[in-house]
Formats: sequence, C-alpha cells, structure tokens
Amino acid sequence: MSIDRSINLSILGGGGEIGASCFQISYTNEHILLDCGIHPKKEGFESLPNLELMNSFPDAVLITHGHVDHCGSLPYLTKLFPHFKVHATMPTLRIIERMLHNSVVVMNTLRRERGIFEYPLYQHEDVENLMEITRAYLFNTPFEVSNKNVFRASFNSAGHVLGSGSILLEMDNYKILYTGDISAGNQELLGPYQSMDGLDKVDTIIVESTQGAVDENQVNSYYEESLRLVKFINQVIEQEGVVLLPTFALGRTQEIANMLARFQEEGLLARVPIYISGLGRAIYEIYEQFREYLDTRNQLRPLNCFRKLVNVWHPEEIKQLLTNPAIVIATSGMMVENTPSALIAQEMVKSKRHGIFFVGYVDSDTLGYKLLNSKEGDELQFQLDAEPVKIKLQNIQRFHFSGHAYRSALLELIEQLNPKNVILVHGDPPALDWMKENINSKFKCFVPQNNSKLTLEI
Repeated sequence: MSIDRSINLSILGGGGEIGASCFQISYTNEHILLDCGIHPKKEGFESLPNLELMNSFPDAVLITHGHVDHCGSLPYLTKLFPHFKVHATMPTLRIIERMLHNSVVVMNTLRRERGIFEYPLYQHEDVENLMEITRAYLFNTPFEVSNKNVFRASFNSAGHVLGSGSILLEMDNYKILYTGDISAGNQELLGPYQSMDGLDKVDTIIVESTQGAVDENQVNSYYEESLRLVKFINQVIEQEGVVLLPTFALGRTQEIANMLARFQEEGLLARVPIYISGLGRAIYEIYEQFREYLDTRNQLRPLNCFRKLVNVWHPEEIKQLLTNPAIVIATSGMMVENTPSALIAQEMVKSKRHGIFFVGYVDSDTLGYKLLNSKEGDELQFQLDAEPVKIKLQNIQRFHFSGHAYRSALLELIEQLNPKNVILVHGDPPALDWMKENINSKFKCFVPQNNSKLTLEI
C-alpha cells in the first residue's frame, strides 16, 4: 500500500497526560488539527502543544469544547498560520471568545506577579482575529472541513459542558471518531453523550481516558453526591458559617449553582444567598443564551437568582462577606494562588465555623490539594506576595462530581463502535494503563505519548 494513502496522526499534546490536547491528522494533501489547547500545569511556551511536529500548516482546526486545555493555544496558532478555518458549535465559539480574552488577562497578571516574561503568548487583538476565521455548526450536521474536500466532519453532543461535541471525521469511507471530553451520565444541566444517528461502526476511535482509573461502583452517583454536599452545607449554615465552593468557571459553576438553587426550592437546602464570581457569571450568561442545548429535565435558573461576588482583592470586603451565612461559588476550581477562591479561603481558614468544599478534580501540585491535606496549625501561602496563614479550619472536603465518562462507559462505547484501532489519550498514566489492559484484545490499542506519530492504513 502506498504511504500517501495512509492517515498520519501526530500527537502534539494530550498524549500520556491531561493537558494541551492537540492532534494532527494528515491525509493526502490535507492537514487538520483536533483541538489546540494549553497545559494548565506548565507556563510560557512550554504550555503550548508541540506545533513544530506538524507536517505542514493546518488547513483547519476542529474544537470539541471551550475548556482552555482544548482551545487555549488557538490565538497563538493564528499568529503562526493565519490562513485556516476554526470549526466548532456556536455555544463553543461564544465560550472560546470569553475564555481566551480572560486568558490574556491572566497571562498579563502572571507576567507581572511571577515574572514570566514570555507572557502574554497572545493579545486581545489575536483573539479577535481568531473569531473572524471561525465557523459554527449544529450537532449532526456534516460539513466540508476545508476547500480541499478531503475531510467531512460533524459534531455530536458530548454531554461534557455546554456546546461540547465529539467529532466524526470521514475520508474515502474511513471513519475516525474523536470523543473529546464526554460524559455518559446525567449532570444537573446536561444529559449524557449521544451516539450519532446511524453510526454503528468506526475504523478508529480516539478516546479520552480521564476516569480510566476510577471504578464508578466505588463512588457515589451524581445525585447521591449532591445530597451529601447539601447535608454538609446545611451543617455549616447551622453554625452561622460560610461555605466556599472552588469551581471551574465553565461547566462546574453553572451545574453547582443550579443544583443548589433547586435544593433550596425543594426545601432541602437552607435559604441563604448564593454568590458567583466574575468569569463564572460571564459563562453563565452564555448558558442563558443557548439554553436550548441544555437538558430539558432541569431548569436553568436566571442569573439574577445569584448574587455577584464582592471585590475579593479588598480584604475588608471579604471579611464583610463572611459575617453572615452564605454559599460562595468562586474560581479557580483547584484554588490556584491569587485567584478569588484562594483570596476568600485565606480569610476563611482563620476560623473553624466555615466550610471549604471542592467539587471537582484537584491536582496534587496545587494549593487546593495542599489545603485539602492540611492539618490544624499548618501554614499555607494563598497569595504569592503575602505571608503564609496558619490553618484553623478543618472542615475542608472534596466531593466527587465529574463531567467525564467512567471507564465502563468508555469500554461500552468502544465495543459498540467496533473499531479496528483504539487510541487512548487525555488521561494520567494509571487511567491509561487500566484502559489498555481491559480493552478487548480484538482491537489494536495504542497509548501514544506526546511528540509521537501513528500511521493508520485505509
């Protein structure tokens, strides 16, 4: 078989780890990227995918959703290669625009506070230039990826966050499904991943493995965990305390806010104010604009049901916030230093009457992880330019809510689509190892690392 009739897959990021997802697929004379993110645990140019590994300039980029580990490098890419198109769903494009403008602000802050002089990697005008080359699509609507007409693609609902879509690629009757981040269960506002109409087989599946190391039989269901969270929130409110919920701005903020509002309406949660911080509120507005993409089982509450968080950079305003029982939903979800959740926690940990409850993944390299594992009397630094604070608060817990499919659902999807090749990405080594060991041996299984290439024969 001639090599020019083969499909070449290059792992620019997201191989063997979670972060900077970016995969180049080349076939005949066309080169496309699936996602183009940044690595949240790396800084400067090291946070980018390895764009030097690309075979050629991209003809197009397809984006699964708006989390920055899947889209955060797009404006940088446009500076290198200005002549390509970006494809995504309409909600994803609106979210990308808001998230990437925020990234410029964050990078300028990191340059000033941490002396990372490579930042910003791009400017607001680069984000604006990016939005001019975007194209929006409905779910299950096939389209030509570029003028070369080599690839046809379509998005289908992935159930992860608003507008998130898995990508089906077709070329010469060969089908590749890239799951992106998918959820197999019901969240508060989103239903599960939906199989594409009429799709019963693919040749290759590129599948996320985030929850590959988690046995769902050993964790609570989404609903059970929500009841457990409400129980502990009520306990804090009863002792006149404030509950801080560090959350990711996209997805978890909107899910948790609506969950708590619903429980208040049902009389299961104490009626106290619920505050939401800035970026989470901005993304909430996009949820309101595209509510038709949400699950009809649960109602999206109006944003004005929730109070706007005070200026957290003024210590006196934080102290005032903590005087009366309340629930505060604030970024960042893993409590990075100098973020709203860190600045509020800095004051909260001085008292034993409050509660800090993490509601998502907390990386072991973050302040949030250190706080989760702290003991009374430990000292932690919540601001880079401030003195460490002695910890008194011990009501610090993690609750397990996930927008990612568990491993049994991933295996079921693979069996359902019966591919020739399974390519495992977007997972930590234990998750990837479990998935590889438990995938049916009839499939060719690959766990590619960053900077590697695979050849798929048609």
